[in-house]
Order: sequence, then structure tokens, then C-alpha cells
Amino acid sequence: MKRNKKISMKDISKELGISITTISFIINKKAENRISKEVIKKVEDYIEKVGYKPNSSAQSLRTGRSKSIVFMVEDISDPFFSAIAKEMEEIAFKNGYNIIYCSTENDRDRTLELISLFKDRQVDAFIITPPENFEKDLKNLIYEEHQNVMVFDRYFKNFKHNYVILENFEGAQKAVAGFYESGRRNIAFVGIDSQLSPLVERHEGYLEAIKNFDLPTYELFLKFNEVKTPGGMNAIRNFLNENPKIDSILFATNNLAINGLRVIREKQIKIPEDLAIISFDERDVFELYSPPISVIAQPISDLAKELINGTLEILASKKERRHFFTKALPGELIVRESLHQLNKESSNP
Repeated sequence: MKRNKKISMKDISKELGISITTISFIINKKAENRISKEVIKKVEDYIEKVGYKPNSSAQSLRTGRSKSIVFMVEDISDPFFSAIAKEMEEIAFKNGYNIIYCSTENDRDRTLELISLFKDRQVDAFIITPPENFEKDLKNLIYEEHQNVMVFDRYFKNFKHNYVILENFEGAQKAVAGFYESGRRNIAFVGIDSQLSPLVERHEGYLEAIKNFDLPTYELFLKFNEVKTPGGMNAIRNFLNENPKIDSILFATNNLAINGLRVIREKQIKIPEDLAIISFDERDVFELYSPPISVIAQPISDLAKELINGTLEILASKKERRHFFTKALPGELIVRESLHQLNKESSNP
């Protein structure tokens, strides 16, 4: 059985009696003010009839555009990032773009290698969660290499760029206020030793709220590579042993909270009677945990829409851009059983 021959522009040209150059202009959306509407309609109708699809590699070489957007994050398997990716994919597809996913592992060299690879493939835009020590590289990518870049989840204050982030400072304040209103007065913060903006701002929000309520501070910081390890668990274990007055903990990330909950269960600490818990970022396990864990939840659908629509807006802009797309969306404190009200005289200020 013979396979159906793939239709080419040459075949269309021969069938319609129209030059390949004219057909190329129409297919690549460059026909306006060059070719009559009648000819454009004739070619478009025929293309639709026969189901012609242009060769993507050849089209990329001709137009300098691949209709692809790279979504580059720390770990694409993380439920937060994968949920964002899923939400963006549908909008991108409806606008004729594909999303390419990859993980940087929060490693600068790996990130630079991936960017170089995708630049060679002529991707149209990057959506990046920058790793540690990437500020100069990002600035160069935007201002020297003139790449279309949307920054996600974090940002830099020293130069202008596009970004979509969570209001992390305010989110931490909501968490501390939630603890305070439930009767907690010894509120701890478990974070990551990092200069990345979300982690810094979550800590700053905690400190500001603690100061406003005139409460003592309890702080623990882990390194990135310790978060999911037995060493990280041991650090949390020692922290709790050394600070027996702690009655509540704000975990700066969901992975920190998961390791913390392992330690809390091991030590047979009762939640919320002995220790109230709030984590940044939702995870299915938090709702299923016994008792369910309170969270500062990120608005995933809204973040994804802002990310992809902002990126498409950048790509659609034909003039030199003087305006940067910047969005900061509020998080929501979802109160579950891990934050129930204390009924103790000792909870009074």
C-alpha cells in the first residue's frame, strides 16, 4: 500500500497556478498589503481543504520564529510548577505556541547550558525561575542578547524586567496574623538560606509581623541541598529540641513543611494542640494529612494566565518595548485543622 504523499508548497503552487513566493508570504502571515485578498482567500481555502501543514523546521529558518516557549523552572516535577505548566499549555496551544519544559535544579551552569541549547533552536521566549547567582546572566540575556524573557516566582530589584510573582511579604504576614489570632505567641520560621526574592520576602514578612505583635523570634535556615534530606530533618529535630517554647511554625516552602511534618510525627508532637502549622504553597498531601495542614496558597490559575498572556503580549509587540509586564498576585490563607484556636490561659498576651 502506498503512503499518501505529504503536500508541499510546490504542490500547492502547481495546483493553483500561484508562485511559491506568494504562497510562502500567505502561510507566514506576511501577505498583508502585498497580495490581494482574493488570492489570500484562495490559498487559505485550499490549504484548509487539503490539510497542508508547513514544515516547522523550515518555517523556523525562514521566519526566525519556532512558535515555541521554554518554561524553565527549578524542578518541573514539583506539583506547583507542573500545575502552572498545565494551565499555561492550553492557552499557549490556542495561540499557536508549544511549551517546552525543563528543570534547572537551581544550578546556574545548568541553566546557562539549557538557554544556549534553546537559543540555537530559535525559541521565541523564555519563562524562567532564575537560580541562585543568576542576576547578571539574566540582565545580559534581556539587554545584550535581546531575548524575550518572562521571570516567574522571583524577581530582581536592580534592573527592570518582566515578571509574575506572589506577594510573598504579605503572605507571611497573613500567616503570622493567623497564628496570633489562634492564640499562638511563640511563632517560628523555617526557611532556606538564600537571596532569592520569595525566600527573602517571606522571612521579612515574618519579621515585620513578629515585631508588630511584639513577639520573640525563632528562626531556622537550611541550605537548598539539605531541604529534602535526612540532614535537613535532623536540623529541624535539633531546632525543636533547643526551643521547647515554640507553639507554631511557618514553613517557607512545601518541601520544608513535608520534612518538618516527618520530624513532628516522629517526636509524637500533637497538631494543633502542641504545635500549629502553616506552609507556603499547597500540596495534595496537606489536605489529606491528619490533621489537614493550613497553607498560604498561590493562585495557580491566575498566575498561569498572567504568565502566558504576558509572554504572548511581549511576543506580539512589534515596537521597541519601554513598558515591562509586572504582576504580583496575593496568596490566600487557607485555614485547616492545623491552625485551630487554642483554649489555654497561656495563650493570652
